[in-house]
Amino acid sequence: MKKLLLLFAIVFSSSLFAQEYYWTSYSFNVAPEDEEIVAKLTNDYFSLPNSKVDGVTVFLFENHFKDNSFNASHEIVFTGTLDAMGNQYSQGDNLNWDLFMSKLSKYTKAFSSAAGRSLISIGVPGTHPIQNLYILKVKNAAKFASAWEDYNSKFSPKDRRVTLGRFSLGRSSDGETHYVLSGVDSFEDAFNPGKYRESNSSAKNAWSKFVEEFEENAQMIRTQTRVMIGKW
Repeated sequence: MKKLLLLFAIVFSSSLFAQEYYWTSYSFNVAPEDEEIVAKLTNDYFSLPNSKVDGVTVFLFENHFKDNSFNASHEIVFTGTLDAMGNQYSQGDNLNWDLFMSKLSKYTKAFSSAAGRSLISIGVPGTHPIQNLYILKVKNAAKFASAWEDYNSKFSPKDRRVTLGRFSLGRSSDGETHYVLSGVDSFEDAFNPGKYRESNSSAKNAWSKFVEEFEENAQMIRTQTRVMIGKW
C-alpha cells in the first residue's frame, strides 16, 4: 500500500509540475481578409515532415484582447527543450522555409520578436485554446517565484495550466522581466479567472496574501488574451 501511495505521489507530482521549456515568439499583423490564407500557409508548411526538429512544438495564435501599445494581430510561437530549440535554429539553409517566409511576407507585416523560458508550470500540458498572458516587471525574482508557486501549487484549478516564465531577448523599453501564462478551455474561464476562489475561503485568503507580495514586488506592464489557431 505504501508503495502504491508513493507511486501515485510521483505520478501526480510529475503531472502537476510539468517539464519546463524555452520559447521564441514572432508577432505580426495580418489584414482580416488575409487571415485564412495565412493560417493555411502556416499549416501547409508545419505539416511537412522536416519543418521542425523532434521536441519542438509550433503554435499560431490570434491576439484577441490587447492594449494599443501591442497591436500585433497574430503570433507564431516555437517551444521546446534547450537542445531541441538549438537544433531548430541550427539547420542551415532550408529552401522550403525560405519559400514559406516569402509567401507569408506577402500577407503579413512584422511587429516584434522575443525569446525566453518557462520557470514553473503547474497543471497538465494540453491544448488549452485560450490563454491569458500577464506581462510583469519584477524586482525580486526569487521571492516572487516562491510566492507564486506557493499559491498556485495549492489552489490553481486542475482544468487549467499556469506558467511563470521570464523574458531573455526582445524586451521592450517598458522593462518587462517575467510573465504569467494561464491556459483555459473557454472564454467564460478567461473572463473570470478567479471565479474558483469565490466559494473557497482558503483560496481567498491565500490570494490576498499573494496580492500583497505582488504589489510590493511587481508591476503589471500589460495583459493580453490570445486564441490558438493551430498547433503542430
